[in-house]
Amino acid sequence: MQIAYFVIMSTEIYYKDSLIEVIKASWFRIEDGTYIYTRVKKVQHPEKHLLVIHDRDEITVVTEEKNLPGLGAYESNKEKWKLVNIRCGKPFYCVGFIAYITDALAGEGIDIVITSSFSNDLVLVMENDLQKTIEILIAKGFSCITFPGHSA
Repeated sequence: MQIAYFVIMSTEIYYKDSLIEVIKASWFRIEDGTYIYTRVKKVQHPEKHLLVIHDRDEITVVTEEKNLPGLGAYESNKEKWKLVNIRCGKPFYCVGFIAYITDALAGEGIDIVITSSFSNDLVLVMENDLQKTIEILIAKGFSCITFPGHSA
């Protein structure tokens, strides 16, 4: 049992150490809006939504609150989510990058939903966990980018 624990710890240390330069070159920002997870039968105007996911059982739409009236009939998760957009300093070639982020947040009891686009990792956190998420990411070495009129 101790040997297995050592192997896991050894792997964890390796991937975290190999990410130091990647994290230094990475940044995140908090995107405007509050997002809702919904289940719909049909999607009209998919370009208005953050995510539209068709799987074999359902269609999920993640969209800003302001877009809900345009969805038609829908079911929704009761939580409100904020979008943390993380730009990896070395996309596609950063083993453990997402694991590092999810481990740091899970270790503090923060529930997330994560997906990736071509250039960004999109982390949705519950609205009440946003400030704690920002603090954790900064403590882990990520830079927070803000824009005029926005603050983290």
